[in-house]
Amino acid sequence: MIRMKSLILEGRYDSMSRQLSRKLISIVKDSFEATNDADGKFLGKKVYYTANESVPDINSGEAPDVYTEEVENSQIPLEFYLTLKLQWVDGYGKMHCDGNVYNAPGVDSDEPPLLEVLLILDPESYPQVLSDIVAELSDTIRHEIEHLTQSGWNMIPSKFVKSDARQRNQITAGKLSPYRYYMLPKEIPAMIHGLYNKAKKTRTPFADVVNDHLQVIIDKGWMTPEQSEIIKDTWRTYLPKLAIRQEL
Repeated sequence: MIRMKSLILEGRYDSMSRQLSRKLISIVKDSFEATNDADGKFLGKKVYYTANESVPDINSGEAPDVYTEEVENSQIPLEFYLTLKLQWVDGYGKMHCDGNVYNAPGVDSDEPPLLEVLLILDPESYPQVLSDIVAELSDTIRHEIEHLTQSGWNMIPSKFVKSDARQRNQITAGKLSPYRYYMLPKEIPAMIHGLYNKAKKTRTPFADVVNDHLQVIIDKGWMTPEQSEIIKDTWRTYLPKLAIRQEL
């Protein structure tokens, strides 16, 4: 049985994710002006790259952030720093949206954790891609918020998940199949919550959003159709635990 308290709490996480995604999309809109700047700068930082320029890895320190704020909500409760790294790259094609959480394992850290959003866009696809950006931002932020609650500063006891670093390292080293990433104890609830938030944002059936997401991974060669079915079988068992009333 899904408890009303769980439904209310998850709804607040979803609402916060959508609120923050709206803030970031306003930054994205403003930053488009960099594509008309001789130096490709927005707020004094290089964010636009022509086809002839070398583009720094967005995960590196060479890629600057264009927005940072401290987020605090005493009702949920949650406290963290939110950062957006953004690049406009000529000829990039499809957009890239991802996220990271830098979260110390203990609850007695000196600083709240950092939730970092990474976004790469092709100016040629703008503004047609705006609705897709909003959906991806909402998915990414909700995904990473879930990670914030699994351990560390913002840990919720009912959401605690012990470290799965050993399995992650084995996947990175090629000792485990890449599809196992989607079966990690910390990733399953984060992915489900993120994709469910995206489904609500786009008014698309949850099952369709999941299938589309997994198909992209299949197309990249990181999993087989059979492995995607294994993932969905596992995810289905989590839905009641996560207070999500959806078919998959």
